[in-house]
Parts: sequence; structure tokens; C-alpha cells
Amino acid sequence: AQTDILVTIHDTSVRGNDLQLPINDLLYIEAQKNNVAVCYVNEGKVTHAEIHTTLAAVLDDLQAYENIFQCHRSFVVNVNNITSARGNSNGYQLRLGKCPSSIPVSRQYVPKLKAFIA
Repeated sequence: AQTDILVTIHDTSVRGNDLQLPINDLLYIEAQKNNVAVCYVNEGKVTHAEIHTTLAAVLDDLQAYENIFQCHRSFVVNVNNITSARGNSNGYQLRLGKCPSSIPVSRQYVPKLKAFIA
């Protein structure tokens, strides 16, 4: 496991609040209109933060980490925190940690996902 590795998600707005967190606490990142929503664990609770940036920029920041996986055009997940994966070749739904929502995996990403969870 990657203990003590801190990742930073850079906020590109004028008064940017960069989010720094241990990579193990990162659950997923969802692209929204002009922001990304970062879902992570903070002191045992699932927490969301909105950061003004793009998913592409986040992927660029996190490209060094093999466990950060884009599973959908709007979603990036930390594969180390996948607790269940259900689906078939048309797509999967992932559950991550204590997060209540399930994350879609689109068809084109299923083969790569299977390599992670095999």
C-alpha cells in the first residue's frame, strides 16, 4: 500500500484551494461543469470537496500513480479502494470504500478494469 503518499489536486481558480490528501484516502473524482468533485475519506468519514479544475488536469497531476484509474469520461477512481465491482462487458458499477454512490465504468474501460480486479 502507498502509505504516507500525499497527492495534491490543484485548484485553478484565482483563490485556489489546493486539496492535499493521502492517496489511500482518495475514493474517486467526478468531473462536473467547471469543477471536479473529489470524494475522499477524512477522519473515517466520506467527504466531498469541489475543486475548480478539469479531470484532464487532475489525471495529469496523478499520472505517476498506477492505482488512479479513469473508468468513465467523468470519473476517476482509486482502484485500491474498490470494495465491489458488478457488471458485464457492457459496463460495471463500482463501490468504493464507505461511499454510498456507485461509480459507472463505461464499456471501453472494462478490459483495463478487469486487469486491476482480476
